[in-house]
Amino acid sequence: MLEVLRIKNIAIIDSAEIRFKRGLNIISGETGAGKSIVIEAISLLLGGRASVELIRSGCDEAVIEGLFDLSDIGWMTERLQQYGFESHTRELLVKRSVHRAGRHRISVNGELATLSTLQGLCEGLIDLCGQSEHQSLVKPTMQLDLLDRYGGLTDQSKSLSSLLKQYRHLSREMERLQKEEFDREKRAEFLKFQIEDIRSAELSLDEEDRLQREKQLLQSTELRAQTAESVRQVLDSEEDGVLNSLRIALQKLRGLLSMDESVQGIADSLERALIETEDVGLSMSRYINSIELDPERLKMLQDRLALLADLRRKYGGNITDVLKTLEELETELAAMGNDHARLKQIETEIAGFQKELRGDGKKLTLARKKISEMLSDSVSGELKDLKMGEAKFSIEMSSKDTVAEWGANGPDSVQFVVQTNRGEAARPLGKIASGGELSRLMLAIRRVISDRGGIGVYLFDEIDAGIGGQTAFQVGKKLKSVASYNQVICITHLPQVASFADHHLSVRKGINGTRTLTEVKELGSTEKKEELARMLGGPDLTKKSLDNASELLELAQVSCL
Repeated sequence: MLEVLRIKNIAIIDSAEIRFKRGLNIISGETGAGKSIVIEAISLLLGGRASVELIRSGCDEAVIEGLFDLSDIGWMTERLQQYGFESHTRELLVKRSVHRAGRHRISVNGELATLSTLQGLCEGLIDLCGQSEHQSLVKPTMQLDLLDRYGGLTDQSKSLSSLLKQYRHLSREMERLQKEEFDREKRAEFLKFQIEDIRSAELSLDEEDRLQREKQLLQSTELRAQTAESVRQVLDSEEDGVLNSLRIALQKLRGLLSMDESVQGIADSLERALIETEDVGLSMSRYINSIELDPERLKMLQDRLALLADLRRKYGGNITDVLKTLEELETELAAMGNDHARLKQIETEIAGFQKELRGDGKKLTLARKKISEMLSDSVSGELKDLKMGEAKFSIEMSSKDTVAEWGANGPDSVQFVVQTNRGEAARPLGKIASGGELSRLMLAIRRVISDRGGIGVYLFDEIDAGIGGQTAFQVGKKLKSVASYNQVICITHLPQVASFADHHLSVRKGINGTRTLTEVKELGSTEKKEELARMLGGPDLTKKSLDNASELLELAQVSCL
């Protein structure tokens, strides 16, 4: 509930601290006294747009503070944490500063916050029933929620909503996989091409070095043949070859041996040199005969080495890197197969979810239609007591067949509509022209669903527009009934409504020097009676008006027993 509202330097309010209590809080005062400023201040606490025109003349800054007790609003603690705020004391303190130079500030429990954060945080905290942007009951989502609460369908709705979230999560994953399917197929084809490109080469780690050596030999065939032939000619030339020279030398050495046996060792060595040189000559001849020009083999080697070079260029710096790349490509291709399998699995799961959702959604739709008729009849009955006897409240409901088109709470959407006068078309709540009619409709709905709703505070403005007498008394009685379960703040001009107050506040305007000032005063029992007398008979209190006020208070008290 809203415990304290502090207002400083707004319009004709210099400084005011308003303390609210549980139950029905009535705010009364003469026209122009400043009651609308209270509404404006509360609107700012909920994230309403701030204007520098609100700032009191002669001041640079206006400040609004609201202190809420969250003891009975459990969902607000969770929302505070959701927005990154902590609330260990079960309290919420919202402060807004509006500066004429445009340096506006917002704080939540002492921490700075943005306007959008404040709006999201405080949504549903206060329901402003009147001509205000915070009328939560005109929102179709809130209307569907209230219908479920009234019919005891909340758990069923939440269960369906949970299934729907799982379904949509899978649907988003499926859409992502399907969107990637084409690119994945193209990628898979490219991977297959690369893998085959490497595999078909049948690589081995030492192949390139071996081929390079063989290529060098084939490329040097002619040069090797020429060199070998020149060596053979040096050895075996008829005129000056080494073999011929060794033979001549050995022949002369043998002649010397016949004369001197001491050269026998030299002759033996020379003979061995001759034999070995002849062997070298024969080896060179065989080597020359073995040299064969093979252009086809050379071309094959060149082509193979070019292929290896191309693979290294595309897939790695060396053959080891190329083979590592092959392994990585094969792993990626296998993972793509897993994605495809996951897509098939999701499609199967989604089909199962759709079947379950259709079944549960059909049951919930039937239950909601039945409850809609009951709620319509109950609210229409309440409107008769509020001088809207010609009004007929009804609920328009539509359902989507396709699960993908469902809202967060299932296949159904509802619209609260009302026919305010006979012969006129029914219109949605948000399009009712009269703020008083809208407020009374809100009151009728809240009266029917008075012990549920999920709203922290109900603020009724202009609820007494166009009514009086017994109807006003019934409005007060119904407000009192709603206040049994929720904190209600009501601004009224009618003493019949004000007589039901648990806590009465009076907004009064006065003059201090040359300035107009507004104060908000908490009334005691005697002051409350005097205020009712003023509301009944004008500014001059008379014994009769005071007696009427006392009687009105007694009637209000008795009617609530």
